[in-house]
Amino acid sequence: MSPVVYLFHGEDEFSIAQAVQGLEARLGDPASAVMNTARLDGRAISLDVLRNAASAIPFIGERRLVIVDSPLAKIDPVPASHEKFLALLDGLPDSTALILVEHKPLVVEKKKGGKVAVIKHWLLLWAESGGERVYVRAYPAPDSNKMAEFIQAQAKAAGGGFTRGAAIQLAGLVGADTRLAYQEVQKLLAHANYQRPVEVEDVQALTAAAGQADIFAMVDALGNQDGKQAMRLLQRLMEEQDYQSLFGMIVRQFRLLLQTREVIDGGGRESDVARLLGVHPFVASKMTSQARHFTLPVLETVYQRLLDIDEAIKTGQIEGEVALDIFVAGTTSRAG
Repeated sequence: MSPVVYLFHGEDEFSIAQAVQGLEARLGDPASAVMNTARLDGRAISLDVLRNAASAIPFIGERRLVIVDSPLAKIDPVPASHEKFLALLDGLPDSTALILVEHKPLVVEKKKGGKVAVIKHWLLLWAESGGERVYVRAYPAPDSNKMAEFIQAQAKAAGGGFTRGAAIQLAGLVGADTRLAYQEVQKLLAHANYQRPVEVEDVQALTAAAGQADIFAMVDALGNQDGKQAMRLLQRLMEEQDYQSLFGMIVRQFRLLLQTREVIDGGGRESDVARLLGVHPFVASKMTSQARHFTLPVLETVYQRLLDIDEAIKTGQIEGEVALDIFVAGTTSRAG
């Protein structure tokens, strides 16, 4: 029996996307698969809309796939609402494959009285007791120490290879960003023509970090409220790199800045930034310097803005290049 409900949760958005794509591929013929696939945003739909979509009969196929992003967004934090949602899940037909995607962990650890308590979300508790009808998997943010293995595995799956040194080099540049790592792996394998392993020299010459200096400079300009310089650097970066790689670099940079600011506010130094974030000492030095341009609340606002932009792009509300222009203009007080 195939599961009816799939619950994917965690911060590794790229690995979740890969898992969803794998399930989509199982639907078979792409023409009929499109007619049997529905994508919903849990932040914008009602329970009735979800019920209608998930209960529909497949069209010329055995199964119907319904993908719901952020399914818990509009569910009230009261038991009655939980029960209605779970009743809907329990009543789904076997012909449905409902994928629930929560981009946050549904289990947390809390320290109390010297002990660590593991607290599971009510949806996770239901899923773990669902038997064969429910498949649940956590996708936590990857440990930066394991990124080299991830890179080598992605290269092997794509029909190429990385030397250990090259994988370590790239891991140090992309941090824990699995999507950016995947994009760089594909580019570097193509450069090597899939005929030889990617070497350290290839990574140094071609990786997205070749534009890292400009990223640092652009963030410096944003921190100094120099909109003209920030926009100039953004345009240069967009000429050199595709939008997805560039956006991934910018998101990673501000995520690291946010984490760096937290370390600084907690009394940490550059060495603590390097150790806790798993970055090279040179990068830690740059991050520490840049983080002092921003307060923690400002960085939280900027990072949330980037997440909102990502959502707007994915839902077709705005073009990627236009969104980046607006982001830079909106993050500086003088854009020209």
